[in-house]
Amino acid sequence: MDTISDDDLFGRLAFDNPWWAFTEATEIRFRHPPKRAYFAAFSERVRQAQGGAALVVAGPLRAGKTVLLRQMIAELIGGGVAPNSILYAALTTPSYTGAALARLVELFAARHGHDRAAPLTLFLDEVEYVRDWQQALIGIAKAWPKARIVAAVSSGAPALLTGPVPSAKGLEVFVLPPLTFAEFLRFRDSEATLFGAAAGDAPSAMSLGRAALVTLNEEFHRYVNFGGFPEGVLAKRNGAPAPTFVRDGIPERVLHKDLASLSSVNDAQELNRLLAILALNTGREVTMEELATAAGIAKNTLRKYLDYLEGAFLIRRLARIDRLAKRFQRAVAFKVHLTASCLYAALFGPVPADDARFSRLAETALAAQWLGGASAGDLAYASWRGGGVDLLKMAAAGNKPERAYEIDWSDSYGKGEKKPRTLAEFVRGTNTQARTYILTRTVARPAAMAGIDITLVPLALYAYWLGRGV
Repeated sequence: MDTISDDDLFGRLAFDNPWWAFTEATEIRFRHPPKRAYFAAFSERVRQAQGGAALVVAGPLRAGKTVLLRQMIAELIGGGVAPNSILYAALTTPSYTGAALARLVELFAARHGHDRAAPLTLFLDEVEYVRDWQQALIGIAKAWPKARIVAAVSSGAPALLTGPVPSAKGLEVFVLPPLTFAEFLRFRDSEATLFGAAAGDAPSAMSLGRAALVTLNEEFHRYVNFGGFPEGVLAKRNGAPAPTFVRDGIPERVLHKDLASLSSVNDAQELNRLLAILALNTGREVTMEELATAAGIAKNTLRKYLDYLEGAFLIRRLARIDRLAKRFQRAVAFKVHLTASCLYAALFGPVPADDARFSRLAETALAAQWLGGASAGDLAYASWRGGGVDLLKMAAAGNKPERAYEIDWSDSYGKGEKKPRTLAEFVRGTNTQARTYILTRTVARPAAMAGIDITLVPLALYAYWLGRGV
């Protein structure tokens, strides 16, 4: 019986790396979807990479990590990097399963005549399929001190935020989240039409005409239900996004994968039931007691599942603070958000814009705009007996809120049907300098209450501007 030889492995590597066959006369043509807004920052980080470390691109399945890696390879080769100094390996390939990661790198280097001091660039896709992959990456970084190492993971990332990993010296994370609203508009060629600006050129003011706002809200409704993943948006750029990917592709390609087993989650049905419950309650405060009861899962197992779902970039948990902006010593409650609001539609069907549930989905979509940024870890919410604040951006140091948000998709504040007393009192009691917003469906105007200036602004417009900051 034949066994997998080095020649077999190298044959598969060559299949993954067609640029090895390039000559000086080869015309470089890489046909890929449009670049994510995160590409420029990713490209700069790769180019600045130093030997002895590894960059880990982390995000959910189908967010575009593989395309990002391949677009980076195209840019490097187009910029003069020798094609045979670049290795790409898709580690979901079964033929790689029995081979150590270090062996694949050594095989690549040996066949191309690279020594340990060679300036290699290694792209290792879905590296979580390698046992003890973090240690393996660090080992390769030490063995190949001049190599730039970029790995992509869809679960079990060493950190949920972009930046160095304190607990793993030599690793840095770059988060690629689901699509922002600004990217959604750009991919659908709607941005220039709405804002009268060429793609990539920021409009001069945060304002929009009434007719354009109607269109923007229609696009935001599409984004909430269908817009989190490039594949679903690019399938139909004009008109409504095709629902096929949300209906069929997300359950098949985003949720129902074997990643859970790699994190020692053995009961997929139990995990899926929990995810469905969390999706149903996106934008709400939940407690561990409530979740354990609703899902029929022991609390220790529940914590393990929650950690997995967050590490797979399917949910985010927001910390709870009290009316004085202090964190609770025991985190028995938290607010849950799906990382992409379209996951709700994938599980329960699209939600009309006038449905009572849409307000929570709009908040979920808003929170998603921060996921790829450095301040994603600063989000929180306030909750106490008789009151609360929907969303807060806390100062990086200290317990003061920098921004406070109330979601008002029904325009009840804008119509004068309600007064934002709780919001104003919270800001007055914690940080009177905090920028305070009521995020509406259609109303835009300044307001004030209890000495606190409050800005009413359409949520869809504010979400767009957050995405512009990528």
